Parts: sequence; C-alpha cells; structure tokens
Amino acid sequence: MNICGYPYVNADDTKNGSIDKWLTISAQSRNTSRHKTGSNTRSNWQIPPGVSSGTWDYVRNGQIAENYDQFLVGDPLTQFDWKIVSRCLPPIDRTNKPIVVEFGCGTGRTLIPLIERGYKTIGVDLSLPMLEQMGRNFSQRLEQPQKEEVLVSIQANFVELDGLADDCCDHGVCLFSTLGMIAGSKHRRQFLNHARRTIKDGGTFVLHAHNLWQQLRHPGGWRWFAKHLVEVTRGKCELGDRFATYRNISQMYIHSFRKRELESLLNDAGFGVEAWHRVEDPQKASATVGWVVVCR
Repeated sequence: MNICGYPYVNADDTKNGSIDKWLTISAQSRNTSRHKTGSNTRSNWQIPPGVSSGTWDYVRNGQIAENYDQFLVGDPLTQFDWKIVSRCLPPIDRTNKPIVVEFGCGTGRTLIPLIERGYKTIGVDLSLPMLEQMGRNFSQRLEQPQKEEVLVSIQANFVELDGLADDCCDHGVCLFSTLGMIAGSKHRRQFLNHARRTIKDGGTFVLHAHNLWQQLRHPGGWRWFAKHLVEVTRGKCELGDRFATYRNISQMYIHSFRKRELESLLNDAGFGVEAWHRVEDPQKASATVGWVVVCR
C-alpha cells in the first residue's frame, strides 16, 4: 500500500503517531507496492488480484485523470448519488468530526464537498494519477491552509486493504460502480469484508451498482445475453461480467448485479440494507439502470 496525496504521508510518517488512529501499515500492505513498479506492460499474473488488464491500463492513465472532472460535468448519476450521500450522512457535531472513507475516490468529487461540510476523509484508489489530481483539486477548492489533516489519500488495491485498521472510519462510500470494477465474486467479497471491518458499527455505507437486467434493454441485448449464458456455462466468466471499450481503453471490465445477488453480498459481509434508491434511465424513467444502496 502506498500512502500519498494531500497532505502527503508515507509509511514512515506513521511512526510519529499522526495518523495511527486511521491506519496500521503492515508488512503485507507495504509489499503491495510491487504492483506499481517496473515496466508499464505486465503479464496477467503480475496484475493485482481483482484487477482486469483493461482496468490496470485505465488506472495508470494520467490523461484520463486530468480530464476526469470535465468528463463528469452534468452526469446525472453523480448528481443523484451526491444527493443520497449528503442526505444519509449525519450532520457534523461541533465536538466530533466523523471520518468518511471513500473506496474509489477518483479526483475527490465526493470527498472534497464532504471536507467543506466539516468531515475528515480518507480517499482510497488504485489510480495514482487520480489521487494526484485529487490533491490538486483539494488545494484549489480549499485555499485556506487546514489546521488539521482532513484528507488522507491511499493508493491501494481494494482487495488488499489489510493496512487499514479495524473501525478506523465512521462512515464509508463506494460510488460510480467501483464495486463492479472488481473482477471476480471472491474478490468483491474480500473488498466488502474489508469495508465492513473498517467502518464502525452503526456507521453508514453508501454503495452504487449497475443492474444486470438493464443490459437486455440495449440494442442487441438479448443476443449478448444468450452468448453470455454460454460463456457462463463453460466457466469462462460469471453471470453479469462484461468487457467494453471505455474512454479509449479496451477490455474494461464491469460486473452488473442482480438485486438479490448484491443484497446477499452485503449481508454476508455484515451490512444491513436500509434503503434501495433506484437509478433511473434518463430516456425511460420506469427502467432501473442501477441502485444507490444505503447500508449500516
């Protein structure tokens, strides 16, 4: 695990106790830095677990990170999930500033507004370019120097979050189909177990995921699904897996969920689902393209 961002913190800084209450840096987590060294081209066995080859290319692309905020301007999903997050997280108490962790924080579109509201935050992302852009966004949005650490950014694979201490955060969010970008049900379970372990009992966890059955509404959807079932039967993939070209990155992996599948995953990790918020298709409001799920 590499700790970086704004303020910049490295593993040695934990010795002075400044962020001990948030993080425990173990030998295992430090060893995950091997994934980001060496050649830009990697064999599949060298890519971190739960990360597809397309996702690995995506997270290392600096141009995508640089243009990410502009790319999301006006996106209805980001507007919708922010409404849910801002409504579900408890208000700030003068005597206590809750810590919110975001898994897949990107350039800080959720965390920075939370900081402006008074929360302390931890941003976790596999993409170092995204974390660096978040640091620049943080400096631009919050011009006055902060008297205390309100943002700690961590470069890490979501499957390998052993370096995060138990109960280190009050609340958590995982938006924009970050869970669906984790390849393999085993790895998605590992991530959710880490999320539950790091969020205190009674804390809120807000998650977004895509709806598998929405794929059938697309042109050629039934034809894709028939071929997909054959591949699932042959053991080549799991039900809901698909690959697509996204922002000029080929073989980008995404998993879309059945509602019962997603609820089962959350329950098995120890989360209780409190509310399902439908993400509607902008072209057809009756269609559910996904959900923003509120858990505790």
